Amino acid sequence: MLSEIDLRIRYSIYTTFAEGGIPLSATLAARLHVPQQQVAESYERLHVAHALVLDPRTKEVWMAPPFSAKPTPFRVLAEDRTWSAPCAWDAFGIANLMGCDAVLTTDCPDCGGPIVHRVEKRTLVDAHGVVHFLVPAAQWWDNIGFT
Repeated sequence: MLSEIDLRIRYSIYTTFAEGGIPLSATLAARLHVPQQQVAESYERLHVAHALVLDPRTKEVWMAPPFSAKPTPFRVLAEDRTWSAPCAWDAFGIANLMGCDAVLTTDCPDCGGPIVHRVEKRTLVDAHGVVHFLVPAAQWWDNIGFT
């Protein structure tokens, strides 16, 4: 069970992403007026609960689905912001979560050609393409960075 501070930190992580920022522990500690060590400990609990993924080297937030703190091939472009998503599925999640019209872009892993989708008024416009999940959903958290 997540504590009140864990929930506050998680909310701040998502708020930071929504605003177009990267949720660094030092920044969140200052924003929430808590020690950075407390944020780091919360990050670890959130990671264990599969609420986010930590960068194994820095222990900072790598992913808080549907957002990625690191650039990825899955980009969501809205009016004045661009986000990276861990996967194509999450790119659609960002557009829906933010409630914005967006253009979702990536490259075909087979031919390298562009794949572009538009979301308008929370609806996929001109749906096309095929979705292929390389890893079965039940195994995603075995190696979520690969998935």
